[in-house]
Amino acid sequence: MNKKALISVWDKTGIVEFSKSLVERGFEILSTGGTKSLLEQNDIPVTSVSDLTGFGSIMDGRVKTLHPKVFGGILADRKNNSHISDLLAMDAFEIDLVVVNLYPFVEQAIEKKLPINKAIEFIDIGGPSMLRAAAKNHESVIPLCDSSDYEDFISKFDNSNGQISIEHRQQYATKIFEITTQYDMQISSYLKSDKNEGLADKITINAVKKDELRYGENPHQKAAFYTLKDNDNSWSQLQGKQLSYNNYTDIESAFSIVNDFEQISCSIIKHANPCGFAIGDNTVEAFERAVSSDPVSYFGGIVGFNSIVEIELAEILVKPFLECIVAPDFDDQSLEIFKSKKNLRLIKTSKGFTLSNKMIKNALGGYLVQDRDQLSFDINNCDVVTKLKPAPNEINALELGWKLVKYVKSNAIVFANDNQVLAAGAGQMSRVDSVKNAIRKISETGLSLEGAIMASDAFFPFPDCIEIAAKAGIKSIIQPGGSIKDSDAIDVADDLGLSMLFTKARHFYH
Repeated sequence: MNKKALISVWDKTGIVEFSKSLVERGFEILSTGGTKSLLEQNDIPVTSVSDLTGFGSIMDGRVKTLHPKVFGGILADRKNNSHISDLLAMDAFEIDLVVVNLYPFVEQAIEKKLPINKAIEFIDIGGPSMLRAAAKNHESVIPLCDSSDYEDFISKFDNSNGQISIEHRQQYATKIFEITTQYDMQISSYLKSDKNEGLADKITINAVKKDELRYGENPHQKAAFYTLKDNDNSWSQLQGKQLSYNNYTDIESAFSIVNDFEQISCSIIKHANPCGFAIGDNTVEAFERAVSSDPVSYFGGIVGFNSIVEIELAEILVKPFLECIVAPDFDDQSLEIFKSKKNLRLIKTSKGFTLSNKMIKNALGGYLVQDRDQLSFDINNCDVVTKLKPAPNEINALELGWKLVKYVKSNAIVFANDNQVLAAGAGQMSRVDSVKNAIRKISETGLSLEGAIMASDAFFPFPDCIEIAAKAGIKSIIQPGGSIKDSDAIDVADDLGLSMLFTKARHFYH
């Protein structure tokens, strides 16, 4: 008896050629609707599913394949005589191959923002049901839901003389359950999207492996990069070595910082912290200022720009050792220059590239989920809590420092003027040590604190940090406020002739 293949696909890519290959290998094809018509137009012999079931499509196509003769043929255990007897009793037969792909709910319903009464028509019922049935009975039936698997199936069929191994059958089945799980998640997310403004009661992450990395944070740790299926990352690697685990997080920081600014900007990230940042009249000026913040630590760093990289900048960037450059674009001449550094990674981001607004990490055997720190900031809404008000150039510096401090690991201190970060104190257990580290860096780089400000990611529980910063030359401070000893900090600032702003929001970064 010839093998039977049931074919019903929305995406008809490659289906004619695949069906011809099946017929050449002795398969008889059952089909429905548009798929059946397409196969007939190409002179491929096909039997209508309705000839098997005795029923045509009903309810505007909602019910076509939901019938015992179809599902019995898919689910029958070939080793169970009672199953075979049941098939024979209802004049049905075994189905050996199920080729189905699903209604494109994301493309048709979500992306087109259809109202729910129209969106539900793109919720596939029969397709997932047949695929799941075939995947359950994979010892006897093979399910295919991806046109990229057609050639693979034919190859395996030919190499095994039609006796495809249980290992390969399980691989096909596993892929089906992954696809149908994701499909249900997309529908579920759509149905609850306008009803849940906060965090979901349940989360399910169905991502696909995009890149297997050489290792994780350390060589003994395995790692991979996953993205949501069908999600356009809107970034691409133009050249260079494979990205490392640490590169991904540092690139995100570099990208995020420069895109917080409308002015031409450059950020330099080293071990998750910005060791340099500056704005400029052009990208060369911005880069050179950013390097001056820490001319030692930038070696081997990740450099980010919010403007196109052109040849003049490229000729400078190829001189030091850098891990990666991320920018919205690179002109052709700069790309030629960068070819001399074949390991240097170049990342191009599209205009529409955005980061997920939710962040997830695991802890204590579970997962922590939070909104990304995207708090809108208007310095005019801050409270000036001292007698002295900041000067105009200090206002610009305070705004720059506050935007940067949220990207520095807590306890975070940033010294800045109105066009660059002068020094940062990051990741210290004591805020006093963060201030001292920033001052030490200033002494090493020789940058001037004239007109400089200090930004702190959280309030000062004691005024000691303010006193140390003022002695070093800081003239204005921006901090969240909120300590029970705020009055002490304000009194000290007044005594020292400083201006100080309270933002009423903090930026811890762990």
